[in-house]
Parts: sequence; C-alpha cells; structure tokens
Amino acid sequence: MIAGRARHAAAAAALSGCLLVAHGTAAAAAAAGARLAAARCASCHSSTETIHSTVPLLEGQPKAYFISQWRAFRERKRTAPLMVNLAAELSEKDVNDLAEHYAALVPPPAAQSSGNEAGRALADRLRCAGCHGPALQGTNAGAARLAGQKARYTAWALQMMRSGTRPHGTASKDPLLADLGNEEIESLAAHFASLR
Repeated sequence: MIAGRARHAAAAAALSGCLLVAHGTAAAAAAAGARLAAARCASCHSSTETIHSTVPLLEGQPKAYFISQWRAFRERKRTAPLMVNLAAELSEKDVNDLAEHYAALVPPPAAQSSGNEAGRALADRLRCAGCHGPALQGTNAGAARLAGQKARYTAWALQMMRSGTRPHGTASKDPLLADLGNEEIESLAAHFASLR
C-alpha cells in the first residue's frame, strides 16, 4: 500500500514537472515570438493599423491555424509576395514562436458594438461554428478565429475563397460560398467583426 502511494506520488511529481517544463517552453517561445513580431510583423499586423485594412488581425489566432497559413505561403499555395518572401526567410522555430505569441494574445475589442442579424442568420445557415468553434474563436484543429476579425479583410478573403483563388479548409472552391453575393459576404464579415 505504501509502495503504491509512493509510486503514485512519484508519477504525479513527474507529470507536474513535465507540465512545468512544457509551460516554460511555451512561455519562452511566446517571448521569442513577441520579439520577432515586433521586428517583422507589427508594422502591418498591428491591431491599431487602419491603413492596411485587408491585412488580418493575428491576435488570438489558434497556433495550428497560424502555422498552416505560414506553410501555405511557404509552399506558394497563398501568394501575397511579401508574405511568401518572409515565409521563406523564417525558420520552423521562428514560425512556432510567432504562433505561440499570437495565440497567447487577447484580441482587441470587437470592431462593432452590435451584430448584423442577416450575417448571423447566414453564419448559422452555413454552419460556420461547425468548423470554427461555437463562438467562432477558432480551434486547436487549425480553423481560423473569425470573431473580431476586420470586416474588410474577411470580405476580401471570402471573395477569394468563393472564386477558388484561395482554398477554404480542404476545398479549393467551397460550394457553400459559391452562391453567395457580395452583399451576403459583407453581412457575414460584419457579423464576424462584431463578435468578441
């Protein structure tokens, strides 16, 4: 009985030690990512930046999503020239550090105080929460955070996904978006921007 308790205590201590190391590693990665973000990302991706309204907010984006998009730029599946060049310059560790940093940040307050009813109804019909999480805050499986994203960026991205210029999940051209008009896309984007 005593030996069993000792083994249990030793296992618990080992697990606790592993968790502390993992937390310390994530914190160190986030700190390194913060330095890299300040040097390479903040001039365009600042949450207070209004000039580049088709540049997305990165705060609160799930780590898996951030990394998947970085790989898409590196593999030229996404083609923004500045991002393609930057993706080629940064190491896997750099990308992981940036992903830890942005995932740990609290997104800025919602851009709009009230939601768009037509956009909410459309998001429900399209079942956006099925992939992007019940509060549309993204998932650890790699779905993007939509809540609080700039409306103009989201509308632009959805238009590219509708045309097949940019993949949406695993689909090169998403049939759910294919029949949406520009006004519907703008309503959807306004709804996402209103969420926290």
